[in-house]
Amino acid sequence: MSPSDDLARNRATIAGYDACAESYAAETDHAPTPDHVEALERLVASVGPGGRILEVASGPGWDADRLEAMGVQVRRTDLSEGFIAFQRERGRAVDRLDLIAGDLGGPWDGLVALYVIQHVGRELVDGVIGRIAAALRPGGTLLMSFQEGAGEEATIGSSGTYQVVRWREADMTDCLSRHGLAVDWRSFFKGKEADWITVIARRS
Repeated sequence: MSPSDDLARNRATIAGYDACAESYAAETDHAPTPDHVEALERLVASVGPGGRILEVASGPGWDADRLEAMGVQVRRTDLSEGFIAFQRERGRAVDRLDLIAGDLGGPWDGLVALYVIQHVGRELVDGVIGRIAAALRPGGTLLMSFQEGAGEEATIGSSGTYQVVRWREADMTDCLSRHGLAVDWRSFFKGKEADWITVIARRS
């Protein structure tokens, strides 16, 4: 599949989230798992009090709420107008940002990319990881999740078609390493439809 095809499928995925932002927010507004809390706590411990974190694909903003409550600063961003509107309606500041092509700014102390990389086409991921690494300060921390496995598919949901790309852990670790990001913590989560790996990696 060409990068242009990957990009078109990514945009179709975003349109799907636009259509289901409120229902998605309701489905995910619950107490996080202990592993999820530990991942957020490890990120905060790494960046320190008052640390500056960029969150890409913030969605409803639940993780940003939790991180801010732990004492760090979060720049919330998303490409879905549905999620942007949802967060603004509840009084949160959120910017429109394209992870694939937008300016990530920085240097940031930390960057959060949870439940988003699976929607980025395989041919585009190396470039995205490179841009993430460049947006972190030396020693900065990435918190990221991806679906474990091989292959990719277009998953049809009630509000649209979603691009899903799975990665073997070794391949994703190699990709991170190429861009100077060393994994020093990981957790595994078995979801209803996929197995997930969450990693914390630091920029050398």
